[in-house]
Amino acid sequence: MKALRRPLVVLLTLALCVGLFLPIPVSAADLYFTAINERIEYLTSDTMPFWSGGILYVPYTVFDKNLNSTQTDLGITVSYNSRTKSTVTLYNLRQQMLTFDLVSGNCRDELSGEVFPYRAIMRNGKPYLPLEMVCSFFGLSWSYNSLPSIPQGYLVRIMSSDVVLDDSTFINSAGYLLDRRLQAYTQTLIPGETTTPNTAVPGDEISQEEEVTPTNIPTYLAVRCESEESLLSILNTLESSGRYAVFFLTPQLLEAQGDLVRRMLGTGHSVGILALGEDADQTKQILQEGRLILEQQALTRTTLAYVPQDQITAIERDGWVCWDETMLLAPSSAVGISTFCNRVIGQLEGRNLVTYLTLAGDENGARVLSSLLLRLADNHFVVGTPLETRL
Repeated sequence: MKALRRPLVVLLTLALCVGLFLPIPVSAADLYFTAINERIEYLTSDTMPFWSGGILYVPYTVFDKNLNSTQTDLGITVSYNSRTKSTVTLYNLRQQMLTFDLVSGNCRDELSGEVFPYRAIMRNGKPYLPLEMVCSFFGLSWSYNSLPSIPQGYLVRIMSSDVVLDDSTFINSAGYLLDRRLQAYTQTLIPGETTTPNTAVPGDEISQEEEVTPTNIPTYLAVRCESEESLLSILNTLESSGRYAVFFLTPQLLEAQGDLVRRMLGTGHSVGILALGEDADQTKQILQEGRLILEQQALTRTTLAYVPQDQITAIERDGWVCWDETMLLAPSSAVGISTFCNRVIGQLEGRNLVTYLTLAGDENGARVLSSLLLRLADNHFVVGTPLETRL
């Protein structure tokens, strides 16, 4: 057993290093189908795989035949206590047991005690696990291929030794079922309407034929943090409200608040770099510094950046995904919470485009956040999870 562990550690370390430099899809319209051997899971927005930090994540349910919709047996049983929401444990009959600790942000081999630098991420109220780590540990294989018949469609495939068809043959033979899965998915997006596969994808665009209402205009939230004074308070408020945000932090904050950064990532938030340089070159230096610190602190990589508006074009040429701010929310102590929230809702009403709200991460931002989230919900604004694949 010990002889096998050392190659596994080396393999996973290499996979992590390579993963840091994988190109991350950034289109808001990308669709991720999941197949287990030769069976395709139902396509739903709350179980769709996603990329984060160059690593592909899938919901924990796909690994257990009693939890996935295909009932495909990969030889793995999964245990997750939805009440404590602290650990996800996967095990098989070959005496292999892997536990992801949602609190500490790592995973470990329960039998050997070996700790691996991979974490689970909470999304849509459920844990998502790093596919590469789980497959390597349990001797499974996986693949990631574009689908020629579906624009911006991708197939994530998890395979055991029972797999029969190779990827190319499987994709060619599964075209009809993939279309059926897509058709069923698009009908869930707009109740009572049917859309074509080319337009019915989960993204930021609203079809001109649709009735524009707050319920189908996504609203994303960012917290711009230049100091640590209210960071913990804002994080606690978001967690108690069941909402997620992207935290844009300076390199100095990333270095000083490593524990909070790991908690943000482990509980489902995104982390980006706040870089407000005097020119594009200085901003790029700040971004690179922040990226390296984040890799050291949390073993993850980000392409999310908050930069001056006039520098966005230059920064995006280097592969960064820049926050395209719609409204900066910077409440003052002289304005009451109710008055402030009324003003925000008034400005949001009637919008027919995706909204990117930036909240100042200071004492006043923390003061209004809870009420603001309630008012957004009361007015049926959908506050989505800001991911690199959606911005």
